[in-house]
Amino acid sequence: MAIPEITTFDGYEDKDRKLDELVVITHPNGGKKYRVGAMKYCIDERCVGRKGYGIDPTDPKTAAMQFQKNAEFWGNENKNPFVQYMHTYLKETAPTAEEAMRLTNEIIGPVVKEHLAITVAHEEDHDKSLYYTHTYRDATNFNDGSMIYSDNTTNYDMAQRTADVISKPVQLIVKYDYNGKEWKCPTVFVPHNNEDE
Repeated sequence: MAIPEITTFDGYEDKDRKLDELVVITHPNGGKKYRVGAMKYCIDERCVGRKGYGIDPTDPKTAAMQFQKNAEFWGNENKNPFVQYMHTYLKETAPTAEEAMRLTNEIIGPVVKEHLAITVAHEEDHDKSLYYTHTYRDATNFNDGSMIYSDNTTNYDMAQRTADVISKPVQLIVKYDYNGKEWKCPTVFVPHNNEDE
């Protein structure tokens, strides 16, 4: 599979500019305990918006069970349960929870055609943002059982889609839960010029 076409600024060095961020979190060996813990984390008291794509967005145990059953059906129960996307929006990008959810749901629209998912918005006031969203995308395709992975093809595609939807530059960061490492992409993703398409 070829890496999708992206529009980027290599070596982006404007340290004073604040960027919207896409953090991709992967935990490939998490299993059932990770599924339950992830759902308890995302559907907690900070949750100010939620939407399920084939997943109950109100009950953590039910949501975890739904992800688990899809994986079991396809024989993937001991494989990577999710690819998690955390969108941290600048205050001017998403001044409300509703806007954070709207943007995230538009960004992930294409992936939920073949993957179960849940998206929640959390409210937490930081220097540059008020809202961030978590999307847990089932790694198992519910149509054919194929797996997606948190690799450059998948991550770059989501970062570019994020830049295109919000019409602003986006920083991609990948966190590996299993070893605590983090990789900050040296390239900033910028929106495609819609007039050229």
